[in-house]
Formats: sequence, C-alpha cells, structure tokens
Amino acid sequence: MNTGTRKFLPTSRVHFGVGSLSKLEEEAQSKDRAFVVTGRTLNEETDLVRRVEELLGGKHAGTFVGMSEHTPGSAVEKAASEARDADLLVSVGGGSVVDGTKAVARELGYPVQVAVPTTLSGAEWAHLVGVTDEEAGRKSGFADPKAVPSVVILDAEVTLFTPEKLWLSTGIRALDHAVEGFLAKGEHPVEDVMGLEGARRLVEYLPRSKEEPEDVGLRHELQLASWMAYFGPLNTPMGMSHGLGRRIGASYSVPHGYTSCITLAPTLAVTKDRIPEERWEQLANALGGDPAERVASLVERLELPNTLREVGVSEVEIDTIAEDFGDRAEDAREVLRRAR
Repeated sequence: MNTGTRKFLPTSRVHFGVGSLSKLEEEAQSKDRAFVVTGRTLNEETDLVRRVEELLGGKHAGTFVGMSEHTPGSAVEKAASEARDADLLVSVGGGSVVDGTKAVARELGYPVQVAVPTTLSGAEWAHLVGVTDEEAGRKSGFADPKAVPSVVILDAEVTLFTPEKLWLSTGIRALDHAVEGFLAKGEHPVEDVMGLEGARRLVEYLPRSKEEPEDVGLRHELQLASWMAYFGPLNTPMGMSHGLGRRIGASYSVPHGYTSCITLAPTLAVTKDRIPEERWEQLANALGGDPAERVASLVERLELPNTLREVGVSEVEIDTIAEDFGDRAEDAREVLRRAR
C-alpha cells in the first residue's frame, strides 16, 4: 500500500462561469483599498480593466499597468511601491501578471488577492512565482504558499480579448502541467485523476476553440480543464519540459506557452523508456494515443511554434542551455536537439 501526504494551498474560493466577474464587487466589500495589477495591452486596447475598476467602485485605490512578459523584477518593485497601502490586490491578465501580483503580495506582507486570469497558464493556482532578473536574463523567483491568491475568478467572457496564439499556447502550457504532474515522482492520487481528465478535455476542446474562437462555452470548458490540469501544484513537481521552458523563456524572451509547445513532445519522447508502462498507458488513454505523438500532432494542428528556430533560439545555444541541468544535461541536450 502506497502512502503519502497531501498539502493544500490557500485557494479558498473559485467563482466560475460567464458573468462571474461580477463577484469581484462582493469580494471587495470588506476591504478598504483595492489595487489592480495588469498589462499595457489589456489596459489600452480593451475595456476590461475599466470594468474591474468600476466593480471595485470607491474601493479602487489605483492600477499598475506595466506588468509585462516574464514578470520583470523592476515591474514588481514599482508595483509594490504604488500598492503599498492596499489591503486587496486584483490581478487581471495572463500568467506574468498573476505571478507579478503574487510577488507584490509577498513584498507587502500578503494582502488578500483576487486573480482574474485571461489565459490558460494556471499561474493563479501555483505557489511557485517566476520573476526575471533583467540584467542576468534569467528567471528566478521563489516558492511561497502564502503568495497564492485566495480567490480566483474564471469568467470565460474576459478571455475573448486574448489573442488566439496566446490563448491556445497557454492551453498547451496547461497540458504540460497535466502531463508532467501525472508523471512526477511520488504519490498524488487526487491530482492524477484531475490531471488526466484535464488533459483529456484540453486535447478535445483546444482545436474546437481554434475553430470557434468566439464560443464562450468552449472557453469555459478550457478554463475548467486548465484548473483540473494543475489542481494540486504543491503535490506534483514539474519535470524537464517546464525546466527547459523557464530557461528558454527568460533568456530568449519566449512566451511560456510557446516553450511548452516546443519542449513537451520531445521531452516525452526522450524520457518514455524511464516512465512506468502502466502510467504511460494511462496517459495514452487520456490523450487518445502515444503521448509524444499526440502532443506533437496537437501543437501542429493548432498552428503553434514547435521548434527552437521558430522562436529565435539558435542551435549553437543548445549546449549552453543543457549544461544548466547538471546530471540531467544529456537528457536536456537530446530534447533540445529534437526541438531544433
């Protein structure tokens, strides 16, 4: 009989479904100063940030609009300075915005957070926070359960503004969570069930969402699938695909959705022989075929980047990247070679 320990993260409420953004007003009622963190594009090209500010009403104390891709450390510092008196932080955007807000929360002594994600990256569920050291061109960050948003709002309507490739590629990122979480060492029985179902739904609904991008029902299903895919990140460590993604993303300014499109399939192909046959078969059943082949086929069907050269990473960089992986360097090198 296998034994283990499941640790819970502090997510206390998840509002989901079309129209659930309105719950933000309720979440702010007991607070005095609510501060919004978002990105420039959402602020300048959509009315979403204005809608959030209106829901906060008189509690709205300010908005920081400079949280950009890969969560620059300088942006975290500036946002923390502007939000220093806030007792509620509201993140509106993709994974970089959500991560940035978690980092701000840590700087400020953990005020309450509400996350309103607009992509499928899953940062709202995680205690891991990636922050980029801009001078070094490397992503570091921290792991802190207290930095996880206590409230998440999954409203498919707010994702209609998300560019197609960002939406679909973060769906592959969610699939990366499900796959590497399921294959992680240790006992994680709850996460196994949720992850496999999340993976199955992602494979089913991502192509349909590409074909019908305005269908909020499909987007809603994908939000739920992404949640299932990363249901217990404290209990399921990620693997080689995620490690390579962090390195490539920060050093070469490649979005993490794209890095999963490039690294997940070859990682599965390289490590297949070390994965217990029973677990490989379970994963194959969820994905509808050989996992490496199914992931590669899905990325191609979604017309997303699947090679390093497509995102501007030269073949000459392979050895440099791989050497960062210590005793796993040869695996990393082979994955990168297959991803050329």
